[in-house]
Amino acid sequence: MSEMSSSSGELTPSDAVDGAHRIPDSAEPGHDNELPADRASADIGIVCTHAGEIRAILKRLDRVRKYTDHGCIFRGGFLNETIRVALVEARMGFARHRQATLTLIREHRPAWVLSVGFSSGLNEALKSGDLTLANEICDSHTNVLPVNCRIPASRRVHIGRHLVSDHHPIQPSEKASMAETSRAIAVDTTSLAVAQVCRDMNTRFMSIRAIVDELPEEMPEQAAPMMFEPTSRAFGSAIAVMLKGWKNAAEMHRWRQRSLSAADHLDRFVSGVILQIAEQLERQRHS
Repeated sequence: MSEMSSSSGELTPSDAVDGAHRIPDSAEPGHDNELPADRASADIGIVCTHAGEIRAILKRLDRVRKYTDHGCIFRGGFLNETIRVALVEARMGFARHRQATLTLIREHRPAWVLSVGFSSGLNEALKSGDLTLANEICDSHTNVLPVNCRIPASRRVHIGRHLVSDHHPIQPSEKASMAETSRAIAVDTTSLAVAQVCRDMNTRFMSIRAIVDELPEEMPEQAAPMMFEPTSRAFGSAIAVMLKGWKNAAEMHRWRQRSLSAADHLDRFVSGVILQIAEQLERQRHS
């Protein structure tokens, strides 16, 4: 059974950088722990589906550069002047995330890759805005990939099994069914693709997801694309719903605010994790 923990209270920057969430210094055997030496290389790579999941993180970076490869948007920049971060928006699709991760590792050689994004909760203890880190990732066929997650659960940060499905569930009954069959605490559609590539290419990996909808909640059908796969068509559909009346507009605004809050929580936590990883790599470089 997957381990998990929960508690109430607002997520703060200390959730990412205090002693309870320190990443142990010991390096994993078989991994290259050297810092990158050329301008194309990165210390940390981040894979997400769309910019809304990482918009707050991008604002922290300076000297950002951008290019497109096979429909994926790559950006590189510096956190705190010296930490090199490469990010890729892979858009929707398991195969797209596999290809984006392959390109990220081949071209930028990060020491760590983080799969970052939004998820649905599959356990009543997970509330909107909570964060969850995977110690296992499974698919709908019960295939399980272990993840070496060294950050312990604390406050509104949960550790447990993540399920990867071929779609985002919006009905409580479907989420309950997924929870029962998978024993997972959260579901997304792509993190397993990233994890598999990292395993095959001997790159350290972490999956960090923000919960946007809770187990007993039903997400409006028009809100799901806006949250998980925003496109011009999705936003057009959302606007059409809002034009039907103030009640619909208020509901869509509520879900929009929820996604912004989730992205803000991801930003604070992921930024703390990046700083810890960079410190660790720096020590290993000079040891």
